[in-house]
Amino acid sequence: MDETQTDSLTKKERNELNRIEKQKVQEQAIRIKKIKSWIPWIAFVAVVVGGIYWAAISAQKSNEARPGESVSIVSREHINIGDSHEQYNSNPPTSGPHAGPAPWGFSEQEIADENAIHNLEHGGIWISYKDLDDQSVEILRDIARKNSQSVLVTPRADNDSSVAVASWGRLMEMDNIDEQAIAEFIRKNKNKSPEPLAI
Repeated sequence: MDETQTDSLTKKERNELNRIEKQKVQEQAIRIKKIKSWIPWIAFVAVVVGGIYWAAISAQKSNEARPGESVSIVSREHINIGDSHEQYNSNPPTSGPHAGPAPWGFSEQEIADENAIHNLEHGGIWISYKDLDDQSVEILRDIARKNSQSVLVTPRADNDSSVAVASWGRLMEMDNIDEQAIAEFIRKNKNKSPEPLAI
């Protein structure tokens, strides 16, 4: 309303117009105040949702970037050698019912799967092999020596492949020794376990 129209209004009408204008300004101020009071909560929720999304994506990328095939975790039940238990879901097993740990390093003799799994639970890597020539076995012996507190190397007649490299929930099989692939597997899968104690 322009000034000429305002001048033709009575005092009572002008007061009513002023009151309506003030009320509009107050209502707008209240709306703005409410919106401002919600901003920290909206920001907080956005940060939480963003954080959860980022963590999920990072975990997925981290898992994808690790060498070897992912194998579903069976269980962490502690048993004695010879006890009956559920069947393992990979060969060699990468999780499941297990007994006491085996000594780290290279072993000339086969060991029970139940012992090796305990080493995996503690963040270690188990390299098992069969039908390898002496030179290949020496390479594995050297890998065990270089990783003396985190790698277990054993013969294993039941393997499906010549070499199997296992960590907790992860398995890489190969027909020939690939030192670089094994070193990468150790580096990226060591201590990715429930009880990461490997050095």
